[in-house]
Amino acid sequence: MLSFFIIAQALGIYTGTVIIRDVSENPYVSGLVVTSDANEPMNALLFIGYILAGAVVMVFLIRKLGFIPLVFVAMEFMLIATSSSIVFYALMRNFLGYGESTLAGIIIALLFATAKHFRPQLKNAAAIMATAGVGVIFGISLGLFPLILFLILLSIYDFLSVFATKHMVEMANFIIKKDLAFTVTARAPPTKPGEKEQRIDLGTGDMIAPIMLEVSALTVSPVASAFVFVGAVVSLGLFLTLVWKKKMVLPALPPIVLGMIVFLLLGFVLKAYTF
Repeated sequence: MLSFFIIAQALGIYTGTVIIRDVSENPYVSGLVVTSDANEPMNALLFIGYILAGAVVMVFLIRKLGFIPLVFVAMEFMLIATSSSIVFYALMRNFLGYGESTLAGIIIALLFATAKHFRPQLKNAAAIMATAGVGVIFGISLGLFPLILFLILLSIYDFLSVFATKHMVEMANFIIKKDLAFTVTARAPPTKPGEKEQRIDLGTGDMIAPIMLEVSALTVSPVASAFVFVGAVVSLGLFLTLVWKKKMVLPALPPIVLGMIVFLLLGFVLKAYTF
């Protein structure tokens, strides 16, 4: 699981580096920025509103249309195709120009999303690619302070949705049952006869959040992004150890966000960033 997480973060940072470089010159890339002022703190509240609205819609669909798999297959396809196209674009930019990379990214993403539908084994790969793309969109759209505020609010929501309303647990159980690419799954084979296979799932949102901050931190300094990356990996490592030992369902976002902020501030204290 930690390896999957690190791969997603590395892809997100790489993609973010390319997108930030191209954002002022490629209309397709500039269209990915979803705010008019990245440093406006109110954007954090606006994005939280979108998250809450999305959660309401998702719970409604699960409860009312959960018996219609096509609805969720279509949602998964759209997520993979649109988000991974950003990552494929960034990879193609090593060899092609703006226009060619844009077209190639879209075509490869559509083929990739189609392949996942027919080959469920691609679930983890699809989730990793999608999280990298979504994380970059948020990262280039929010400045450092609004993004930190957004992540703190998102962590509070994550905590409440697991322990208070419990709708996050409901959504997770549904996603795992349908094997949708909204989580990354790690499995451990049985160690004793008759023992069941053990698995642990990490929601794509828990991987998107660090990518957001890592990409946003690139505008401060690549070193700042590296500090955030280390903070996210260390925090998740400790979290996974606890979850695996206790066999508990816990929200991953609060400890990950805390670790990232602590390491980011540590970098400021150490004067590791050059402006």
